[in-house]
Amino acid sequence: MKILVTGAGGFIGNRLAETLAAQGHHINAMVRNLPSAAVKDPNISYIKGDITDHSSVINATTGCDQVYHVAGYAKLWAAERKTFFNVNVTGTENVLKAALSEGVKKVVYTSSCAVFGPSLLTPITENDPRITAYTNDYDLSKLFAESTVKEYCAKGLNAVIVNPSRVYGPGLTTHANMISKLVLKARAGRPVLVPYIKNVIGNYAYIDDVVNGHIRAMLKGRTGERYIVGGENLSYEEVFKIVKEEIPSARLIPLPASAVKLWGNFELLKHRLSGSEPKFTPDAAKRYLQDAAFDCSKAINELGYNITGFREGIRNTGNTPQTQTKGRTSIFMQTSHQHN
Repeated sequence: MKILVTGAGGFIGNRLAETLAAQGHHINAMVRNLPSAAVKDPNISYIKGDITDHSSVINATTGCDQVYHVAGYAKLWAAERKTFFNVNVTGTENVLKAALSEGVKKVVYTSSCAVFGPSLLTPITENDPRITAYTNDYDLSKLFAESTVKEYCAKGLNAVIVNPSRVYGPGLTTHANMISKLVLKARAGRPVLVPYIKNVIGNYAYIDDVVNGHIRAMLKGRTGERYIVGGENLSYEEVFKIVKEEIPSARLIPLPASAVKLWGNFELLKHRLSGSEPKFTPDAAKRYLQDAAFDCSKAINELGYNITGFREGIRNTGNTPQTQTKGRTSIFMQTSHQHN
């Protein structure tokens, strides 16, 4: 089967393209920049393109039976606000429009658990209303993109939405997979600054589970439906306890909530004074200080989704060469709950 994977240069998209190719499918791997190394997999054809350019999307989609639309702008900051909507909304519409016109049988769209906002007393399900206002353009643009998917379903396109949480695991090191960065730096013995508000809960999804969740959604997902593809709900205290137990040499430097907020404000001020891209912002700080627990029951029951335990996932992370930086580092990055 011929399949298009957009965002094949990213953490999830790259792993997805490789997995589908290993299953014997021919993959059109759409990337903004062609890989510098020679492509060894005969089942993967890299296509340079931009989802904001409709003609390049048509070129990549022609002849494909299925489309996994993983590409997106996954940071929480952009020099221009319109970037979020050009990429995440207009880009998504370009992919859906091409899929409909080219007769694609089914589309899986990678959204984010960010659209649901923070959790309150119980883990969030797909049908729960958001309890807070939208305070950043990333969350809002992903919500608009989901609405666009549903509009195209009404036009006759068979499309499904998956919502990954905080994705980690082996694979490409990108700006979005913060837990993978923490593990890699901890294994290398480098000090890592971490938010340490002990009882704040997050949901941590192992990369191979998320990839398989995409594939299961393609096979079994119902048209127009959302499926949360996450992992275990753990407090920061539990996360860092597991990391320390699995990596005894880890040098984790805890930061209290006040320091996390201060860092976000400092980075934003530095941007305003120097024009440099902030590594962290107040909006990002809010993510680290709010609960984000999710319920994957719908994906488990309808798709046959499986969850890898966080401890096992940590053991599997850091077994492949990755690009790292020197000196004291942090896991604070301008990211969403997941990265596309």
